[in-house]
Amino acid sequence: MQEIKATDDELKRIYEDIPSSYDRANRFISFNQDVRWRANLVKTALKFCPNPGSVLDVASGKGELTYVLRKFTQAYSVMVDYSENMLRHSLVEGDRIQGSFDALPFRDNSFDLVMSSFALHASDNVEAVVREMERVSRHVLAFIAMGKPDSVWKRAYVGFYLHYVMPYIAALGGAKASDYRYIYYIFRRLYTNSYYRQLFSRLLNLRVYRELALNLFYFVVGEKRGEDES
Repeated sequence: MQEIKATDDELKRIYEDIPSSYDRANRFISFNQDVRWRANLVKTALKFCPNPGSVLDVASGKGELTYVLRKFTQAYSVMVDYSENMLRHSLVEGDRIQGSFDALPFRDNSFDLVMSSFALHASDNVEAVVREMERVSRHVLAFIAMGKPDSVWKRAYVGFYLHYVMPYIAALGGAKASDYRYIYYIFRRLYTNSYYRQLFSRLLNLRVYRELALNLFYFVVGEKRGEDES
């Protein structure tokens, strides 16, 4: 199944209310597509889990994904992030819990839908994080994260952009270039996307897998496997 695209009217509604402090880094690394991708992720996840009673936003940061989620559903949502400061300055009101995505502080099968955006690549062990997300989910997982193109030429191109171009674009926007160079070093240590696709296919009933922006990101929606499938 293909991802479900947000309509122009839906995107307009999101952009009209978007806070001025919306995460600048994600705008730069996603070529200004992060809001659209989050909206598509939410709509696609809701296709497989149409009436979630509860949703967990893993590594939520300031709640950018939860902000978009609430434009499409009124489901009870929880944000979890390692940074107390991020949670304190959340863009949305709601339950916020400090915790690591490597060891989510929830019981098994606690949430109908478990989501994450632009975060998994920060982990030293993506498999462990996805296993944790799968553990606390009852039904569906959905996430977007930075990967690494299988193509040598694309890897060289996006690596050059992340290392030499993006930090200075960020500086033009008023940020410190040095604060954005860490994204390049994360990119360098990632596996290629073919590795991640095989990993996600093994851990989940993979329903949607797509690569975005010159294969710099992967877009994933999967269903929790039954115990007899593990």
